[in-house]
Amino acid sequence: MSTPWTGRETTPVTLPDAEGGTTAEQMAGPLHAVPAGGEDLARVTSLCNVAVRVWGQRPFDRADADACPVCAERAGADDRTT
Repeated sequence: MSTPWTGRETTPVTLPDAEGGTTAEQMAGPLHAVPAGGEDLARVTSLCNVAVRVWGQRPFDRADADACPVCAERAGADDRTT
């Protein structure tokens, strides 16, 4: 597997506007590893099988304190097998 990108879960939020509110999504939770090559904010499945959105086409950093431990382990396993 090529170096995975970063994904994050999202949570719905309501933003105030002139018409009483707009629904949007806010990034939340740990950083997940997702397959590289997706469009920014596309919904994908992470290595730990969580539905997330691609976050800025950033490489996944297994050492990040906010990294999902399951994704970090699975991304590292791919490094050892190649």
